[in-house]
Amino acid sequence: MSQSSRVLAPEGSGAGPFAEPPVDVDDEPEGNGRSRRRRLAILAVWSGFWGLYFSVSGGFSWHYFVQGSTLLFHGAKAGQPAGGLELYANYPQLQIGPFTFALAEGLRHLGGGNGVHAAEAFMTVLGLVVLYCLERIAEAMRPDLVHTRRLDRTMLIGGGIFMIGWTDLSVGIGHLDDVLALTLVTLAVWALTANIPALAGLCLGLSVDSKPWALVFLALILTVPRFMRGHVAVWTGATVLVAWLPFVIANPHMLTAASAFTIPNEPSSSLRALGVADAGTPKWDRMAQIGLGCLLGGIAVWRHRWPAIILLGVGARIVLDPGVYAYYTSGVLLGALMWDTLGLRRPWPMWTLITGAALAISPIFISNATMLGQIRLWLVIVFSAVLLLSPAYEIGPLARRGLGRRRKAGARRATRA
Repeated sequence: MSQSSRVLAPEGSGAGPFAEPPVDVDDEPEGNGRSRRRRLAILAVWSGFWGLYFSVSGGFSWHYFVQGSTLLFHGAKAGQPAGGLELYANYPQLQIGPFTFALAEGLRHLGGGNGVHAAEAFMTVLGLVVLYCLERIAEAMRPDLVHTRRLDRTMLIGGGIFMIGWTDLSVGIGHLDDVLALTLVTLAVWALTANIPALAGLCLGLSVDSKPWALVFLALILTVPRFMRGHVAVWTGATVLVAWLPFVIANPHMLTAASAFTIPNEPSSSLRALGVADAGTPKWDRMAQIGLGCLLGGIAVWRHRWPAIILLGVGARIVLDPGVYAYYTSGVLLGALMWDTLGLRRPWPMWTLITGAALAISPIFISNATMLGQIRLWLVIVFSAVLLLSPAYEIGPLARRGLGRRRKAGARRATRA
């Protein structure tokens, strides 16, 4: 084992997650930051192409963000239910966090079309930011991968697949809340690798303030040592309370109104495949999604597989959701790419390819709704079982006392080697 591996391995872990892998020509250093800049440039052009493709019928849902930000900051028109702090009680269909509406308020004033083009460009760029952060996370947690061809290929191929799903979300659908929730949870993970617990808690809380289902990512708090865990939890909780508590105080009915809002239970949903035949969202469904996501995330931490938290959390959403919206795919692709990069001994975009094919390609060739529901269900069951139960490359805690300095030293040694 190299010196850098010994420094980074958790106590009592033996060879541990940072054990040096066998020599492989694909793991030879790729060079300096030129490969990253070249790859990001390629992915930027690739994203631009898909952005143009989805822009033909783009911004499908942007009107919800225009409506919600207008109601929140300018109130409702005469004769309509009140906006402002009464927003969520009177408009339960707007299940979008206040932080998202605050950002949408600025974006909708940029350019024509209520800012739809500015919003699409902004959201697409955030996808590239997510990929950049994901690579930095991988380099921080696994310095043996710094500037290797294997990491470069995984990020190029997997990142290319991810950006197709992301541009569908950012340009085709225009769901700012999902974009922010996924970006902020990635930033939270990066902040933990950099030993910045306050920033991690702030980003995790803002993720929930952007989209309530981001509560499924709260298991990330458990990935840090106990001396830091309370710090992250306090920042997360305070950020969530500051954003949501004023609405609850103004009208506590918002809590029951949000849970009472339903969407159709689609014939091709995995919820149907589970045997739930309700016409709309069951009353227990939304809390069950959050509960299952947190439970699976907690098991992932217990099994020393925290890189699976995002994939398992979004998987819980898909398996229990009555909808089959295409924009769900971007969250699955993000979680899959994080696992492919951090959870496999030798990174390659296996689960990114599998999940992309199952969720995005299979509907093109399969028209049977029941079969599509089964595919969605079994995809989540299979990757959850593989990630949690099969032998896997364990990885150490996200943050430790003084770990930032040791990681930098280890990365320098790995690069010189």
